[in-house]
Amino acid sequence: NAFTINYLMMKYKIIIILLLTVSLGCKSTVTTTEINNLKETVLNNNFEVTLTSATPIAFANVTGIQNLLPPGSNNANINLINISNYFIVKNDSIKVDIPYYGEQQIAMAFKSDNGIVFEGIPEKTKNTYIDKKNKYIINYWLKNKNETFRVTLTLFPNKNSSLSINSSHRTTINYNGYWKPLKN
Repeated sequence: NAFTINYLMMKYKIIIILLLTVSLGCKSTVTTTEINNLKETVLNNNFEVTLTSATPIAFANVTGIQNLLPPGSNNANINLINISNYFIVKNDSIKVDIPYYGEQQIAMAFKSDNGIVFEGIPEKTKNTYIDKKNKYIINYWLKNKNETFRVTLTLFPNKNSSLSINSSHRTTINYNGYWKPLKN
């Protein structure tokens, strides 16, 4: 019995070591061209982000909402493919029109579109390039007539992006998508 237990323990240790070796060895490679393209695009302030999914924080415990969501969605991941949205950075201006799914915490005047909409110059912008992870984290502080937003946009060399929006009036929401440089 002791032999069998030791044999099984050694077998599990070998499997765990193999799994760790394989998972650590499967790093995605990023080319210098992709990194330079990302850096150039951010420095030129001339790009567009299109969102493909949203992850609202407030929907985790909501039941029955699935019937109101776009096809292919659930409470934890809302499909935004084929739903018009954009986050455009052009020079010093930002133009945003993205759908919002979540909980409104402070009542605002009724409007037919409850999405996140902004057009103008951010109050503040902060760009940080993380060399070890090959990504840009860009923070924007936006303010319109009724609401303020703290936006964190992360751009990766492979053209993927993530976006997190904290609002003065709504619960936080996260998005995933892709970015591309704008044509002149």
